[in-house]
Amino acid sequence: MKRSGLAAFMALLSLTHNAARADIIVDLPFPGEFEGDVVTAPATPPAPPAEDTTQTQPTTTPAAPTAPVQTEYKGELTITSMSRKSGGATYKIKLQRSTILNRLEMVIEAHKLKIHSASLITESGQEVSVREFKDSRVLSTWESLTSENLNLSDRVVSIELVAESYGGAANVRLRAIGATEVPRLTLQQVIEPVAATPATPPAPTNPAPVQALPSVPNSRPEAIAKGTKIVYSGSYVGTITQVLGGGKVRATLDGYSGTHDLDIRDIGTQTACLDGLCGGYNILYSDSYSGVIKEVFSNRKARVVLDGYSGLHIVSLSEIAKSVDCHQNFCINRQAIYSNSYDATIKKLFTNGKAQVTLAGYSGMHIVSLSELASSIQCSRELCVGDSVMYNNTTKAKLLKVYSNGKVQVTIEGYSGTHMISISEISRPTRCLEGVCAGDSLMYDRTMEAKVIEVYNNRQALVTIEGYNGTHTVAISSLSKKITCASGICAGDQMMYDFTMKAKVIKVYSNGQAMVRIEGYSSTHTVSLTSLTKAVSCSKGICAGDRIVYDRTYTGKVISVFGNGTAQVTLNGYSGTHNVSVNSLVKVK
Repeated sequence: MKRSGLAAFMALLSLTHNAARADIIVDLPFPGEFEGDVVTAPATPPAPPAEDTTQTQPTTTPAAPTAPVQTEYKGELTITSMSRKSGGATYKIKLQRSTILNRLEMVIEAHKLKIHSASLITESGQEVSVREFKDSRVLSTWESLTSENLNLSDRVVSIELVAESYGGAANVRLRAIGATEVPRLTLQQVIEPVAATPATPPAPTNPAPVQALPSVPNSRPEAIAKGTKIVYSGSYVGTITQVLGGGKVRATLDGYSGTHDLDIRDIGTQTACLDGLCGGYNILYSDSYSGVIKEVFSNRKARVVLDGYSGLHIVSLSEIAKSVDCHQNFCINRQAIYSNSYDATIKKLFTNGKAQVTLAGYSGMHIVSLSELASSIQCSRELCVGDSVMYNNTTKAKLLKVYSNGKVQVTIEGYSGTHMISISEISRPTRCLEGVCAGDSLMYDRTMEAKVIEVYNNRQALVTIEGYNGTHTVAISSLSKKITCASGICAGDQMMYDFTMKAKVIKVYSNGQAMVRIEGYSSTHTVSLTSLTKAVSCSKGICAGDRIVYDRTYTGKVISVFGNGTAQVTLNGYSGTHNVSVNSLVKVK
């Protein structure tokens, strides 16, 4: 009798335990970020309440062997009094010798700090974003931030950090963990943010309307009757075999033998649609798993197939989002950028603001938030795909892709690969600006002849300079335009340079300079217009062609007379010409 009572007590205990676990899904592992799918067979659910269970002995899994210790090399740099300006300042940190880095660490030593972004510049010119340092929360004193393993094969030459202090100028300690040697860090430059002039908004466009799917009305659930498919306790699917009195039904449960008497309050009957979700819909479960709805039940449960997992799974409708063609200005099969760094193609969109995407350079599918995506567009701020532009006021670049979040993908002259940069860092070409046009021959820096190749709206110009190879980026303000005449001096004039040398004007420039050829010197020279004196017919009674006596001793002839009171003469018995003061000449009658 005692044994019979003990058996009944154990059966009751098993029933209570199984009912408590009925709503818990135990067969789906938490997905790792950007990892391939792990196929895991779903665990067998516990026995239904009407059957006994057999207690099993626990098994012990042997501990995994300890991994060997890897030597790490830490280099540190302390940055004090960090900027409090909105948007953060950019801190450029140079490695004295390039090296491979394993990870970055940061500790806040005073006040509070928000990290907007961190990136590594490699020897090949590639910019690698450090994801853990992007848009961090505001970190308090002695809080730290650590990146995951960077997995770099290229040596790093510099680190760029964008950060903003809160409540006072923060001090931080930055650690770079090297793979083969101690990184030597030096703070090279701090760039404070500059308030950007708001751009004129683009003209409104009329995009093609997206057809809205009508809301699916709830279907009438099947009646509680023999043959009706049910879900019991949110976890077990079965079929009613008999309706009993007292609010009970007898049913079979899939995967279990025999029949079980169930309370109708614990079951839901199959229905076609509920809460806008129907059998056959593509869905996303728990913000992480894509799949298809197989059956919907009146107690707001659904049986689904999940991609990469075998078998069927019972889930709550509240954890399901429906697949749609377009959502929040994004559409399937469109190009986008993920996390400001990765080219993405949208494969599926869901009503909960998630998307399933493929990422360039990564295998498999990835579930991401739409807030982390920016759609690919043709033009932004009058800059369009295919444009030749100026990057960072110094380097010629070409636009490959433009995104709705103000980022662009470019190739940069002199650097391999593609680069993701902000559209605010580039300037568009224009035909003319401040009187300087593409194709103009000008004077650069008052000394060198230059030809303009392109003009940009940031007041820079791409030029070739006579005597130098390649192209050069210079400020428009450093260029002077060639003109016909200035200050009464014109191209072709015979002049006196520096009161002593005869010169011929070749070109005149708007900056008060002239290119001249000086008698007795090869090549040309650029001189100030103020150093030139123009030839005149006569001065103080001395005219060109006159016979004269110079210095009361030498006879000769006047060749030219200049407005500065000098004359060019030939003297009998002496070769060449001589520049003398007209005051030293006496005209021979």
